[in-house]
Amino acid sequence: MNGAGGIWGWLLQRVAAAGLVVVLGIHLYVLHFAGEHAVLTKAGVSERLGEVGYIIVDVALLGLVLYHALYGLRSVILDYTTRESAVRAWTVGLWVVGLAMFGLGVLALVPFING
Repeated sequence: MNGAGGIWGWLLQRVAAAGLVVVLGIHLYVLHFAGEHAVLTKAGVSERLGEVGYIIVDVALLGLVLYHALYGLRSVILDYTTRESAVRAWTVGLWVVGLAMFGLGVLALVPFING
């Protein structure tokens, strides 16, 4: 819990972990155990992503994984540095990487959503 973020960052990482358990469980059940187990095709994925629920699950999974992983990485990095400028630089850098990856992940879904 070094540096910026403090208790709220730590708490949000735990909330993200709990959210991941729920969303990943939904994802695994719906895609691997319920319904048809056909080979994945662009048409099939596009059809599935035509439903808002699937989009919500995919975007939530992406966001939760990124936050949980990058905050964990930040915590490890901050175990090795205590300079406030370094803490700030790492925090901002990881937020930029996280937001960029989130944007690219959502952008990757767009062709499937639009069919």
